[in-house]
Amino acid sequence: MANENSIHNCQKNLTWVQGCWLASECILLCAAILSFATNELVSISPYLGLSMLLVGCINIFIYHKKQNQLHGSHWLLADGMSTALLSIFLLFNQMIESAMIPFFFGVWELFMGILKTIDAKELKNECIRGWSWFCGIGMIEILSGIAALLKPVEEFMGMNIVVAIVLLIQSSSYMFKILIYPRIAET
Repeated sequence: MANENSIHNCQKNLTWVQGCWLASECILLCAAILSFATNELVSISPYLGLSMLLVGCINIFIYHKKQNQLHGSHWLLADGMSTALLSIFLLFNQMIESAMIPFFFGVWELFMGILKTIDAKELKNECIRGWSWFCGIGMIEILSGIAALLKPVEEFMGMNIVVAIVLLIQSSSYMFKILIYPRIAET
């Protein structure tokens, strides 16, 4: 009964971790809107890279502060490190071609989907409710990552739309993290 009360209280007020993930969600949502708004991906690639760097650093910070209190925190570290390191490609590659950007985001989406699917398997093994949310978003990320790598999809939708959809899916995954946090946090 006490555990249910603590979960209920935790859901009433956002914890600082959930607030950080909400900030990550907003950062990626802004990047998606920026991508929708322009056809010139090369000109906005530093902003997209900066958004990835911020989100990656937020996850690394959360890992650093909560690694002993979060189930599957090592996956959070892997997510944060890979996102932050991959941001370097967009931030510092001045000779990037437009056609490479959707491919880059497709690979990132695919990798993040794999991480979330593996994390979901661990959550399931630990009998943590909500593991299916992670599995579902992980599968969606894998499918959208594969789709982003396909030239016909890119030509049909436009490169900026492909990137925006990847960013929207990544942004929505943070809502699942916010919702599942009370279940994965050890008190």
